[in-house]
Amino acid sequence: MAPIDRLSALDAVFLDLETPRSPLHVGWTLRLDGVPPTPAALRRHLDSRLDRIPRFRRRLAQLAGGLAWVDDPAFDVARHVHRVTLPAPGDAAALRDCAGALLSHPLDRDRPLWRMYLVDGLRDGGFALVGQAHHALVDGIAAIEVALLLFDDGSELGPSRWRAEAAPSTATALRESASGRARAGLRGLGSLAKAAARPGETAGALRGIANPAPQTGLDRSLTPKRVVGFGSAPLEDVREAARRRGATVNDVLLAASALALSRALARRGERPHALKALVPVNVRAEGTAAALGNAVSFAAIELPLGETDPTTVLRTVRDRTREAKRAGAARPLAAIAQAGDLLPAPGRRAIARAAVRVAAFNAVVSNVPGPPVELTFMGRRLRSIHPAVPMLDGHGLTIGALSYAGRLGVGVYADAAVLPDAVDVARDIESAFDALRLAPERPPAAGPTPWQQRARARRAARTR
Repeated sequence: MAPIDRLSALDAVFLDLETPRSPLHVGWTLRLDGVPPTPAALRRHLDSRLDRIPRFRRRLAQLAGGLAWVDDPAFDVARHVHRVTLPAPGDAAALRDCAGALLSHPLDRDRPLWRMYLVDGLRDGGFALVGQAHHALVDGIAAIEVALLLFDDGSELGPSRWRAEAAPSTATALRESASGRARAGLRGLGSLAKAAARPGETAGALRGIANPAPQTGLDRSLTPKRVVGFGSAPLEDVREAARRRGATVNDVLLAASALALSRALARRGERPHALKALVPVNVRAEGTAAALGNAVSFAAIELPLGETDPTTVLRTVRDRTREAKRAGAARPLAAIAQAGDLLPAPGRRAIARAAVRVAAFNAVVSNVPGPPVELTFMGRRLRSIHPAVPMLDGHGLTIGALSYAGRLGVGVYADAAVLPDAVDVARDIESAFDALRLAPERPPAAGPTPWQQRARARRAARTR
């Protein structure tokens, strides 16, 4: 029998934090060319490839020693793959409405935690695949690796011979739990030691997350109903905008998000000077991208909203992300998350919920690198990918971006009652990409003179 496939503390946190208003699944909308496959053909295709992803046939189970993934003896791919036909006119708006409605439904915890919909009836031809997988199962990087396993790779796979293994006995679970807890304890202690070795870095990271964020109308959850907006830009244009200012693609996405959200809030009569974005950071060890589960930390970046000049916004974001990287903002939070394996489930849940209450941010902005070359699925060309990044209860908006075959696809994912105009935000992000690419170079604003710096230092010393 294979070793028990237990959830890490971080995986389990995404189950702990899920609420009826905020289902925590990663989502995606894929646009593909060609004649849609039949649901039966799609199911056969996926089922033949699930041997590569055993956890997609496993469900949650409470075993001695904690939660684990165990084979679902009632697994049937037909329970996870469904067909939806768009009503007329089958245009882009109809697809967005459909994707938002499908991604509003939580996953059934009594079954493997994923679902996919074949969406046909599109007026411009082709079809879409709208899917979701629980964040306990995959993070953004793992989701991409899973997707790649399902696409065409030249191999011919016959029908699966998979048979469910029996769940481990209590004796086996207890035996493995003892050794597993020892290993987890060593990892947790090692993580705590790393955090303790950098007390200034750890304190700075915690301050960055806990420092108050500006209050806006985005900072609430009202309904589980979701709306989506899709945007895209040529990846080379985004890279060029970044190169000209010594920035990164992620900096350009954050700057474009700042410009777009400034407009969105202004439409509501709100004009905060800044927004605090929570930015997921991949902390996977090299060579482990295909491993399921979560290996993610976070950095808090303040986005300037009072500034309208695109170049100034990008430079400001660039400088703040550089400082976050220099300070190692993501490392201590990753270490603390790993240390959660030391705790029993009730303590882990209590700390996770307390941490969410303390964490202050207005939106999540995530960027994941995707495949650089065109892919095919069942012989059909994949045209575009738009991610949906889950949002925690108490928040109404996430922005996700994913690069694919020379384009950067953006997905705005929002509480329908908090941000019904998600499509306008996506369009404003597209416009901001153009503005950042076309904006003329300007010399940076002159910094304070030496005597001003000394005066500020004296004033700061007097206030300590």
